[in-house]
Amino acid sequence: MPHLTASTLLGGSTPDRETIGQLYAVQIASAIALKNPDEQRSVIVGLGLARLDTSRERFFDIIDIVTQ
Repeated sequence: MPHLTASTLLGGSTPDRETIGQLYAVQIASAIALKNPDEQRSVIVGLGLARLDTSRERFFDIIDIVTQ
């Protein structure tokens, strides 16, 4: 979905955290858009991750929790 653009508003204390945060935000927005193609509102995502975990398993766990 090329119309989804991630922007960091607050946080992203390191480039790695900013990148993973934007990845989560785009995936969450994409899941919302797939469920409701007429949705036009902005999506704001706040993550309070205690530590940066870039594993594939953790990524899918978080996306699964959000999209339930």
